Amino acid sequence: MIKGVQSDILPYLIPSIRAILMKLEAEKLDNLQEIRMRAGKPLMVFYGGRDLFVTVNGEISSDIREAYMVAQNEIIKSLELMSENSVYAFQEEIKSGYLTLRGGHRVGLSGRVIVQEGQIRNIKDFNSLNIRVAREVYGCSSKLVRFIIKSSDDIYNTLIIGPPQSGKTTILRDAARLLSNGGERIDFRGLKIGIVDERSEIAACSKGIPQNDVGFRTDVMDSCPKALGMEMLLRSMSPNIIVTDEIGTRGDKAAIMTVLNSGVKIIASAHGYNISELKMREELLSMIKANTFERYIVLSSSNGPGTLEEVFDSQQSAIYRRCS
Repeated sequence: MIKGVQSDILPYLIPSIRAILMKLEAEKLDNLQEIRMRAGKPLMVFYGGRDLFVTVNGEISSDIREAYMVAQNEIIKSLELMSENSVYAFQEEIKSGYLTLRGGHRVGLSGRVIVQEGQIRNIKDFNSLNIRVAREVYGCSSKLVRFIIKSSDDIYNTLIIGPPQSGKTTILRDAARLLSNGGERIDFRGLKIGIVDERSEIAACSKGIPQNDVGFRTDVMDSCPKALGMEMLLRSMSPNIIVTDEIGTRGDKAAIMTVLNSGVKIIASAHGYNISELKMREELLSMIKANTFERYIVLSSSNGPGTLEEVFDSQQSAIYRRCS
């Protein structure tokens, strides 16, 4: 299922920007990946694998001379619409640099950061918005889930690797749904899943409610640091599997080892083009050396987001490679 830009996103944009985007051809509008507004700079979209400009007449162009120029006030007014005219109510999300719209669409923010005692307290004087269009593609993980499943009630500890816009989070979300529900095109009975959604990208909770389908046996710790979220899930929700996104920062290994030592399995993702690149990052290298993961699944966008390139076991021996 692909969420609608027209129904989910356009109502939150100031009328001047909304009117321009509504002139786009329906096929292009429905397949936008990003909508980016920068103060005093061109209105841009990410479409068809390219950053392109949007003209006053609602056309996508590679010529900057034809682009509509965004005013800072249009950014601020759009943010007011997104926060339902109560920016203060969304301050916890905003100070983390984003907020989540109904439908799971994530809005990245930048502006003047207010820092007190070494902690980010707020962001003001916003100068850009980046709306990342959320997409749920049901069954997109079916091909790779067979490499994750060990038996009808067990899985391999798995790390999904891919560069930006390779579909890691979409794949991770769908895999969580399949393993939670079970029985949908897979020989798996379904297990309790705990998701630590530090950046609100997997379940995309809005006011605490997951906007994405992550399965009916799934519990979500939203906007929670990974290490704390894993510990809380272990103590409170008795998961069989914990799912989290974008590991690799200091402390992640210790948190993951606590999960594994509790008899709970882990599925995580990490930025990278291959395993060799992961080895350049100390925390991930340490996990690789400790054989923390039993499966490494490498994605790319060669044939579109979510292209399955390679699968390796814990010893980094290839189990699968895509034929060019």
